Amino acid sequence: MQKISMMNHPNKDNLENILRELDEILERNHQLDVQIQALNQRVDNRIYVCEHTSEILDDATKEFNGLTSILNKKDIHFFIFSILLQCGVKYLFKVLREMSDKELAKKTPGHNPEHSARHGNKYYASREDIITNPVPFDTIYKNHENKWYQENNEIRPGFSGFNHRSKALGHDPLLGLIFGTANIMTATITRNDFISWHVNTMAHSRTRKGIEYFVNLDTICERASTFEIFSQIAKRLKEEGREGWMTLGCALLKEIVHLLTDLPSQKSLPIPIVPVFSEKLSRIMSSYGLNTGTIVQGGFATMLINWLIGSVHRLCMGKNEDENLYRVRTQKIIMYSDIFATVSDLGYTLFKAYLGDKKAMAKFDLGGYLVTLYQISHSTNIIMAVEQEFYTKRIIEKLNIL
Repeated sequence: MQKISMMNHPNKDNLENILRELDEILERNHQLDVQIQALNQRVDNRIYVCEHTSEILDDATKEFNGLTSILNKKDIHFFIFSILLQCGVKYLFKVLREMSDKELAKKTPGHNPEHSARHGNKYYASREDIITNPVPFDTIYKNHENKWYQENNEIRPGFSGFNHRSKALGHDPLLGLIFGTANIMTATITRNDFISWHVNTMAHSRTRKGIEYFVNLDTICERASTFEIFSQIAKRLKEEGREGWMTLGCALLKEIVHLLTDLPSQKSLPIPIVPVFSEKLSRIMSSYGLNTGTIVQGGFATMLINWLIGSVHRLCMGKNEDENLYRVRTQKIIMYSDIFATVSDLGYTLFKAYLGDKKAMAKFDLGGYLVTLYQISHSTNIIMAVEQEFYTKRIIEKLNIL
C-alpha cells in the first residue's frame, strides 16, 4: 500500500528531475576533473621541457649533426671532387696570369693572327679591316717623324706598353664596350680623359744583328674628335643600314673577344671606371691583384663549380631522404670545399710572397675569396634556418610524447 502510494506521490516528477540534474552535475564534474588532469599533465610536460631544454637541444643537435654529416660514402666523394675542381681552377688561373699577352692570345679561341694594314681613312674602318687588324687601342707607337704633338702646345698621347691597359678606355671592362667598340669602328684610340687620336699603319725602323728593316705597325697620328667619332658612327648606321649595323656588331664582338683575351693575362684589365678618376691608382691596384681579372675570373669559376656540385648532388637525393636535411648536406659540401680551396690558395700565396715573389698577390684568386665569404654567410643562414626548424619539431614531439 505504501509503495503504491509512493508511486502515486505528487512530488515524484520533481524528484526525478532533481536526480537527473544531479547526474548531469556529477558528469560535468567528472569531465572537469579529466580536463584538469590533462591540463596539469600538459603543465607538467612543459615544466619538464623547460627544465630539461638544454638536454633536449643537445640531443637534437647530436641528431641533427648526425643526419646532416657529409662523412658518408656518397657525400665525401662530392666533397673531394669539389675541392679538386676548385683547387684545379685556381692553379689554372695562376698559370694563365704568368703567360704573356702574345702567348695567351694564341691559346684564345676566336683570336686569329692579326696584322696592321690600315688605309688611313679617318673615322672609318671596313668590316674586313676590323677583322684582320689589331684593336686600335692597343697602339703604343707615335708618329715620330711628325712632331705634331710637340707643336702648338698639343697634348701628347702618353701611351706605352706599361700603361695602355689603364690609359686606353677600350680596356675598361664597362666603358670599353662603348668607347672600345667606337674606336674599332673608326680606327681611333681614346684616352681615359676622353681625348682621342687617329690610328694609321706606318713603317717603323728596326735593327736586328746589324741589319735595318722596317715593320708596319699601328701608329698614333693626329688628334681626333671624340664627339665626331660617335657622330660618324651614327651617320654610318643611318646611311649603310643593315650593313652598318652588322659592322657595329662585328666591332662589338671584336671588343668582347679582346677583353676576354686580356682578362686572364698578367696585367689583366683595370677595375671598371677607376682609370677615369685615377690612372695611377688603377695601376697600383692591379699590381696588388685588385683588377677585373682576379675578381671576375675566380668569382665566376667558383660560382659555376658551386652550382654544378649543388645541382648534381641534389639529383642524387634518395626518395626517402628528408629534403631540408639533404639541402643542409649540399650546402656543407659547397661551403667547406670553398673554404678549403680558398685557405689553401691564401696559404700558398703568403708563402710565395714570403719567399720574395712580388707577383704572388696578383695571382691570388681574389674573386674566389669574395665568393667564399658570401657562400659562408649564405650557407650558414640556410643551415641555421633548417636547424631551428628541426629543434622546433623535436621539442613539439617531446611535448606530445610526455
